[in-house]
Parts: sequence; structure tokens; C-alpha cells
Amino acid sequence: MSYIVIGSAPSPFVRKIRMVLESIPYEFRELNIYDGVDGVELNKVNPINQIPVLIDDEKTIWDSRQIFQYLNQKHNLFSQNWEDENLITAIDGLMNAGVALLLMKRSGMNINEPYMYVQRQKDRIESVLEYLSKNYLKTEKSQHWNFVSISLISFIDWAILRELENFSNFPEFLEFHNRFQDKPIVKSTNPRAI
Repeated sequence: MSYIVIGSAPSPFVRKIRMVLESIPYEFRELNIYDGVDGVELNKVNPINQIPVLIDDEKTIWDSRQIFQYLNQKHNLFSQNWEDENLITAIDGLMNAGVALLLMKRSGMNINEPYMYVQRQKDRIESVLEYLSKNYLKTEKSQHWNFVSISLISFIDWAILRELENFSNFPEFLEFHNRFQDKPIVKSTNPRAI
């Protein structure tokens, strides 16, 4: 069995799936989703036109959360409870808000203007960072390597790469990152090192 993962190396959504697949063989097909040709190719395998995409023989799965659930069910990788699911939802919210801000920035919008949509994304990021700081990073759970920590590592590196967050107000996120930065899978998928 060999999976195909389609996506871009910097994407935090793609990266967390690649880290989940650390000990499982897969082929990575990298796309530049902002390139016209690659965008057309992505749309052929995913009508919602987002990454990552996982192909397993005849099955195609379109969303990182669903891909994780699929892989976890097949390979029994990590034990998840509802608290973990809420934490992952919060981290996915960070990623979604960050992607929205990045796309606005790349579209020429000044994300420092007080646009309501921009402010909602910034407020969401601030709120989730505060929540994770109190309810995850200061708990014993943050010491373990699992899908929550994988997701958060993916966001931290991506947010720094895209200059959306430097964590100066939240140094505990960098301390958390330092705990796992020497893991080979973290190093080999780090978009800041590519």
C-alpha cells in the first residue's frame, strides 16, 4: 500500500499529514496551487480546490481532518478524545484565519486597515492563541507527540514563515516548538528550512 499526498510543502494543513505519515510510505506530489496549471490539476482531484488531498487506490479524501481520521482508523496512530478534537479544531481555526489573512495580503489588501473581515481573523487568532496557552501549553498534554502537537508545530512554523505571527506575546509557543524541533520528521518537513 502506498498513499499519494497532493499539496504544497509550506502548507500547514499538508505538513501535518506528512508528519502523521512519518513511518508510512507515501508519494508526495507537490503543487503550486496559485499557478494556473497546478490549480487546474488540483481541481481535477478535488472539487473544493484545497490541499491536502490523499489518494489511496480508488479513494480520494479532500480535507486534512478527514485524511487524519482515515489514516488513524487504518493505522491506529494516535488515541484521540473529545478534548483533543476541540484542540485540533482550535488549531485548524488558527490555520484558516492565517490563510485568509495571507490570501488577502497577497491580493493587495492592506491587512492593517480596520476591515471587519480582517479584524475577525486577527481576533480569532488572538483568542485561540490565548486559549491554547492556558488550556494546552500549560498542561501535561503538551509534553506528548500526537496529532495535537503535530498540528500546532505546523501552525507555528507556517505563521513565522508567512510573517503572520512572531509569538513575541506568546513565548510559550516557541518553548513548545523547541521541545520537538529536533525530531527528524519536524526537521525534514519544516517550511522555513525549504
